[in-house]
Amino acid sequence: MNLAGKRAIVTGAAGALGRVIADHLAAAGADVAGLDLNADGLATVADQVRKHGVEALAVPADLTDFAAVDAAAGRVVDAWGGVDILVNGAGGGAVAPFHEMTAQVWATQIDRNLTTVFNVTRAVLPSMLAQRHGRIVNIASIAAVSGGRLVRNATAYAAAKAGVIGLTKALAIEVAEAGVTVNCLAPGAQATPGRDRDTPQRREELLAQIPTRLLGEPDHLAETVVFLASPAAVNITGVILPLDGGHSI
Repeated sequence: MNLAGKRAIVTGAAGALGRVIADHLAAAGADVAGLDLNADGLATVADQVRKHGVEALAVPADLTDFAAVDAAAGRVVDAWGGVDILVNGAGGGAVAPFHEMTAQVWATQIDRNLTTVFNVTRAVLPSMLAQRHGRIVNIASIAAVSGGRLVRNATAYAAAKAGVIGLTKALAIEVAEAGVTVNCLAPGAQATPGRDRDTPQRREELLAQIPTRLLGEPDHLAETVVFLASPAAVNITGVILPLDGGHSI
């Protein structure tokens, strides 16, 4: 899993999963640029990345803004001469019964979870095509596969993440001959800090729907990202990989 000399962008790098993904990529030898709206969080992540002896860039940007993302990605490409790995990890869910959902909530979920993937991928892909090499890993959700049974009333989120799956498959075909792979992880419930707020009853309800009765570990998700970004995954593309303890079976 040696990524020495590779240049990676992680979106949502200041978030709970993004921080772990950035750290694992750096531990494998990749230089890492974080894109996120949270400038202070990015600075912290960059400091952690540098501890692995690699380069780090913190690039604050509103990932829903096409022009802002184009400029942010341009900073990374100009600084490093290109990008080898893109991890689209930015996003976030909102819970609302569909019959009560406002147009604003719907649009926000599409923007945060699907439009961000388009914006960043569109900005980065030309450099990958020019060098005829690239690894794109999108983070969707098991909600896009199973309809969101783990978290009810997340229809807009599930729809947006299903769009990420469709984008992954179609783009994988489009860029395969150019040496670029595009894959997607569909994690289930993860053992992130937010899960600490679960009541014992809520935790049991979650585990009862997971055959392994285990929450996903962010470290394991990040290790999977590193594998898909590595030379070992050169012939893997268009894959939608559930990380859900068997929930979607």
